[in-house]
Amino acid sequence: MKLTNQQINYVENYIISKDIKWYELQVELTDHMINSMEEFWKADPELTFHQVKHYAEERFGRNGFKAIEEERTQILRKEFRRMQRRMIADYLKFPKIFASALALIVVYKSSLYFDKPVKFIAMLYIFLLVAYIPSFYSYFRNRKIKGKRFLQIEISNPMVLGFGFVNLGLNGVSLFMEWIEQYNILKLLYCAVLILGVLSLITGKKIYEKSLSSIKKQYQLT
Repeated sequence: MKLTNQQINYVENYIISKDIKWYELQVELTDHMINSMEEFWKADPELTFHQVKHYAEERFGRNGFKAIEEERTQILRKEFRRMQRRMIADYLKFPKIFASALALIVVYKSSLYFDKPVKFIAMLYIFLLVAYIPSFYSYFRNRKIKGKRFLQIEISNPMVLGFGFVNLGLNGVSLFMEWIEQYNILKLLYCAVLILGVLSLITGKKIYEKSLSSIKKQYQLT
């Protein structure tokens, strides 16, 4: 027995009412619910609509919808991090490593023009924050596409790992300020952290744009 359009709309709104705000999960869970309900109805046509809905929902288990959302979030987050680590690693391998090493040398040599290492480090992280402004703008501009929000786009936010490097650097400055002024190796280390921050921005932006393009194409939102 097939659900009517009105019943399908009811199921869609029911899924949304469970605080499932991500459009791709709304579509997926609605499809699963509909298929499951139709299976129960086919097995016993005497059941009412609300009975088959109840039985179908039981298949999802306790806190089923939110549990699936959390599970999907963790999967996507791990996948994003894996992809980004792999892309960053590519910049540290031949032949891209030459460009990365050159950038590190240029940044380190620039530090020699500062009488206070802390001023140089502050300049580095201000530069990194400014470099993130376009990604910050793009993220908020595309948080909703035609009124719909997508978990894949939220997870692939390119700012996450980059801000991790910024926090790492700022915390390091507060802990090792005196040592930084005495040992050039620590300045070199901070330059390396900056390069990793830039690489995370570049790779994160690529993954984000790929996710955005995929979502628009899949759900015909172009």
